[in-house]
Amino acid sequence: MSFDNFILKPAEAKRILFGSSGKLSPQDFAKGIIAIVAVNLVIQFLTLLPGLGALIALVGLVVGLVSLYAWVCVYSKRFHDAGKSGWMTVGAIVGVVIVAVAVSFVLTPLLSGGATTTTTGMAITLGGVLASSLAGLIGNGVVGYIVYKM
Repeated sequence: MSFDNFILKPAEAKRILFGSSGKLSPQDFAKGIIAIVAVNLVIQFLTLLPGLGALIALVGLVVGLVSLYAWVCVYSKRFHDAGKSGWMTVGAIVGVVIVAVAVSFVLTPLLSGGATTTTTGMAITLGGVLASSLAGLIGNGVVGYIVYKM
């Protein structure tokens, strides 16, 4: 099995990412999750570009909502293929959040160092974005691997 087997082709994107009916093989599930995570990682790192904060935040909100919908569709179809209820997606969401928060608690102090805060109490730093990205990647990786093996 090569790396190319896990790359989502545009012709497959609609079938894999959107619509909650149907089934997904483990390989199609992996393609969908990799595509969703990759898009979200790009958006997170684009928030570091100076002067584009509001625009990136707006684009990130829209992309985040579309990604969440696609994420639920992909997991739901994979659960159907495994003979389980699509409602198990709720458990997968909780699992990803728990793993990501636990990883974030460990990585944020390590990668952010002495980050300064702004008047709003938040600062976007490379360390913070890296910690958040890694936490999401690990959370999706752990839960995705379990669902992939179903």
